[in-house]
Amino acid sequence: MTLLQSIDRLIENISITDKQEENIKSSVENITNTLEKDDTLHLKETFLNGSYERDTMIRPLDDIDIFVVLDESYWKDNFGVRRKPQSVLDKIKDFLNDQNDYKGKVRQDRPCVTVELSNKSFDILPTFEQMEGYLMPNYNLESWIPTYPKILTKNLKNAHRDYSYKLKDIIRVIKYWNKLNGKMIPSFHIEEVAIEIFKFKIFENFEKSIREWFDKAEGNLESNKFKSNTQYDDFKNKLNRTKTKLQNAKEYLDKDNQYEAKKIWKDVFGKEFPTVNEEEAKLFSKHLSEGTLKATSTGLLSTTLGKTMAASKGFYGEEIF
Repeated sequence: MTLLQSIDRLIENISITDKQEENIKSSVENITNTLEKDDTLHLKETFLNGSYERDTMIRPLDDIDIFVVLDESYWKDNFGVRRKPQSVLDKIKDFLNDQNDYKGKVRQDRPCVTVELSNKSFDILPTFEQMEGYLMPNYNLESWIPTYPKILTKNLKNAHRDYSYKLKDIIRVIKYWNKLNGKMIPSFHIEEVAIEIFKFKIFENFEKSIREWFDKAEGNLESNKFKSNTQYDDFKNKLNRTKTKLQNAKEYLDKDNQYEAKKIWKDVFGKEFPTVNEEEAKLFSKHLSEGTLKATSTGLLSTTLGKTMAASKGFYGEEIF
């Protein structure tokens, strides 16, 4: 299996299945129907957004965002001042925690209310309408800040189309890496950065594109999108270390040393990244040198099925005749 084939398998391993998607839809419907029963919330509408709605979600299932749009006229004090986010979050949290389906499964996770079910979690974000977007709780829960989720959805849809419908797969890989590293960067900002990096670019392959995201990301980061300056700085350090690793992998790849390149990618992307062990690599090199290595119709390497490949360089970069 080549590096590009392994990246394809990684994308497959981390993407949600059709069955999982149906399960999410059912749970979202139950939560929103429950919220609509509470007349004291003065709810105007709900809608899905975030990774699930934009089709960049990865396994395991979490951070499924449900935007709850409230009628602002009912959420002002006697002086006409909008109530602070904490009072709104308390109201939603207490109401859901009183429902049999969600009792003991509700907690606050700034700046939203999170419902933890057996195999997935939902983030309920209270908002108020404003021109072209919404107001959502600031992370400090002291104020409301603007957010434009529907604009991001539209921009990503267009960017995905313009990048040969490959951009969302690239984003999934970056989100998986982010999860492995403590989710330092907000999920939506990964998408924003990707839109900027690949604007007016032509897709060639996943290895180049993923490496390019790490190469160009720092120049497109917005520090105010992070929880703190410390987290922003920590993320840049992790980003640069990963960038160096992928550049080293590319050097091996340029020498046709697939095995060493894949070892680095395995180190970066963890257990969901498939790799071949050293003995299998040597076996493939032996069959390639003997002219008996084959490629299946789907592009996977095999010693038994498919079309015989011409002898060339081996997995370790040595010449084979």
